Amino acid sequence: MSRQEVKDQAARLARPGATVRCVDDSETVVVIIENYAPPNGEAYLPNKLDALAFVVPTVFPDASLDPSGFFVTPPTLVVATSRAQPQSSSATTLLGQPWLKFSWGSKVHPWNPDSDTLATHLANIEARFRRGT
Repeated sequence: MSRQEVKDQAARLARPGATVRCVDDSETVVVIIENYAPPNGEAYLPNKLDALAFVVPTVFPDASLDPSGFFVTPPTLVVATSRAQPQSSSATTLLGQPWLKFSWGSKVHPWNPDSDTLATHLANIEARFRRGT
């Protein structure tokens, strides 16, 4: 899949009030959804994110997206009930800025290049947000 095809798929990820942009970064495209409100937003503080991002290899869909997870900003996101950092997350740098990286790779639905898209990847991320962990 070409970089342009990745960007075309990414454009279809828009959510109400959010914008999608793509940043070419070496052999990857970083898909960024800005002003993103995760499902079950009451489970986290803040309940609206400046951005959610994930890394797409230029050989997508034959290679899965970054299986180790996705990124959010602000990097100070916490679980609302405990005020603790979410499970399987850690501070990191992406595109020269601080982010919180979630290692929430799907164990139930491994990547299938014949049927999965950026939309199914985002759906897996949103399913985890609904759990509020």
